[in-house]
Amino acid sequence: MRAMTATGCRAAGAALLALGLSLAALPARAETLRIGYESWVAPGPFFIAQEMGWFEAEGVSVELVNIEDIRIRASALATGEVDAITANIDEAILQLAADSEPRFVFAIADSRGGDGIIANNDIETVADLKGKTVAVQPGGSRQFYLNALLRDAGLTETDITTVAKAPGEAGLAFERAEVDAAVTWEPWLARTEKMEHGRVLTDTSKQPGLLVEMVVVRREVLENRLLELRSLYRAWRRAVAWAETNPDESAELIAAGIGRWLRDDKAVKEVRLGIAWYDGPMNDALFGPTAESGPLAGTVAGAIDIWSGFGRLQTSANPEDLISRAVVAGE
Repeated sequence: MRAMTATGCRAAGAALLALGLSLAALPARAETLRIGYESWVAPGPFFIAQEMGWFEAEGVSVELVNIEDIRIRASALATGEVDAITANIDEAILQLAADSEPRFVFAIADSRGGDGIIANNDIETVADLKGKTVAVQPGGSRQFYLNALLRDAGLTETDITTVAKAPGEAGLAFERAEVDAAVTWEPWLARTEKMEHGRVLTDTSKQPGLLVEMVVVRREVLENRLLELRSLYRAWRRAVAWAETNPDESAELIAAGIGRWLRDDKAVKEVRLGIAWYDGPMNDALFGPTAESGPLAGTVAGAIDIWSGFGRLQTSANPEDLISRAVVAGE
């Protein structure tokens, strides 16, 4: 390549400066941010933002990559195959190794009634589960949810007998009276109301901020691509705001984008009733003024404590090491 003279450099610099002044109002765009997600309604607003052109409008190029298994999603993040993933706090802490240096940068959704515990009529409180048989899926959010509630009631999982079953199977086992209680989700929570022997003991509408889904990135991505992550967050907030005032159209866009079992917009609307999408004020409240002060720190600390009790934790990080306010507070 031929070297540029000093005069040429000055001329080129002047031209670039003039061009820069004319484009100063436009956000910079770097390489594509690849975001791993699962087929679930929580990341739905990303598909709204994609369809409405809000990623480009905010100055970020985004590719949404479907990776259903959280273990594979976490591995893809750690190895750099994707730049970010969506994951529940407890799942991320359980799956992400310390050397990937994960950071929680903003929340996208919260289970608000979509998950819960159904139990026999004689079980009136979580404390009454002591000595009972409970169906629960091990190694994920349902087990974390159960143990968080048991801890608040002064119990641990050793005080009950667990039967390993996925949420739907757990609900079916309870319907057949094979277990005393089950950690499950819709439609089993609603179906329990029609069962003579059972009732909904509790659901996540009573524990906001416990089962929270986040955008998780590697530390190096946060440091090197902070402006893009802030652009991503702005596009997310635009999509959430639009979805709140356009429920029918948003359900259609999400169904078309996610597909699979949510390809019907009616299914999207039904599942949507059990979650809350996080807007700007909700994220501000969750993160708090500092990484140590917000409710998020408590949820992260609880997940670390619970999974440590099972001897399965891969990291010894403190909550403040995993939480970054750079994206949320930078807006």
